[in-house]
Amino acid sequence: MVELHPEQARAVLADLAIGVVVLDGRECVMWANAHAERLLGAPVSALIGENARVLALPYALPTADSSEQPTVRVRGALVGFTQHYHHATGDGALVMLYERGHALVGFLNALASGVAGGISSIGVLNRAAIKSRLEGEISRSRRYSNPLSCITVHLAGDELLRDMGELARMLKEQLRWVDLLGQWRDDVLLVVLPETTEDAAARLTAKLMGLVAPPPGREQTLTIGCASWRRGDNAERMIRRALTCARQDAACPPASGAGGC
Repeated sequence: MVELHPEQARAVLADLAIGVVVLDGRECVMWANAHAERLLGAPVSALIGENARVLALPYALPTADSSEQPTVRVRGALVGFTQHYHHATGDGALVMLYERGHALVGFLNALASGVAGGISSIGVLNRAAIKSRLEGEISRSRRYSNPLSCITVHLAGDELLRDMGELARMLKEQLRWVDLLGQWRDDVLLVVLPETTEDAAARLTAKLMGLVAPPPGREQTLTIGCASWRRGDNAERMIRRALTCARQDAACPPASGAGGC
């Protein structure tokens, strides 16, 4: 086990290419590093002592008896991961700030969702984790009638692992912060789209088909399908419907009033 002197730890935090803000129990800034200064657009000297709400930090102050998992908040272009901690003068919070496009955001979101062990070999949620997240969204739709859609991306080929990794990276660039990406099978990626209607899902499906179209003369090895939540749906049924409606030459057309493909 490696142990750092407090001053060494402070130096490491100061030089991190992520924003770090330490809050006291009154939600006031005790310390911040230079990267937080850049992200928040104010010098560290101006941040110290300010209330986090005044600074519009993307955070939710946890309590000492709350879950050990960090809380996640988004505000504008910033994502904040907040973790409770206890220091010499009382309880407080450590807030890690990232821009939405930061490479660590997807992984930390998985940690914050309690699926730290749910990452597949290509760096996305594994089957159990993505199914759990989809089931949670289905429960919300069932209770509040929120729109919900999913997209399946099926890839065939000899170098599947390498190609799936590249495909996952491409998909991440096209998705919103709230969207979820996982590996349903070795050859299938699953995108969960909360608060997304069937028309919006069909438009995204068509856009993705355009991005992955093969050059002239090369066989298409990828199919994309979409499905929207219907009453009575579970995760397996939604995914099966998306896989069934997958087309090689076009996005699945929305079936108005039918809840998707």
